[in-house]
Amino acid sequence: MEVRVDEKVRAAIEAILKRGNDVVIRKKGDKIVVLEEKRKIVYDPSSNRG
Repeated sequence: MEVRVDEKVRAAIEAILKRGNDVVIRKKGDKIVVLEEKRKIVYDPSSNRG
C-alpha cells in the first residue's frame, strides 16, 4: 500500500524527528494521523531492586 504524503505532513514529521522524538504514523479511515511520542526514562538510585 502506498500513501501520498503532502508537504504539511512531511514538515510535521521532520520537525518531530529533529526534536529527537519518535513519530507514530497511523491510518484512520482515509486520513493519516501523525503522533509525537515522547518517552522519559527515570532512574532512581535509591531503589535497590535487583
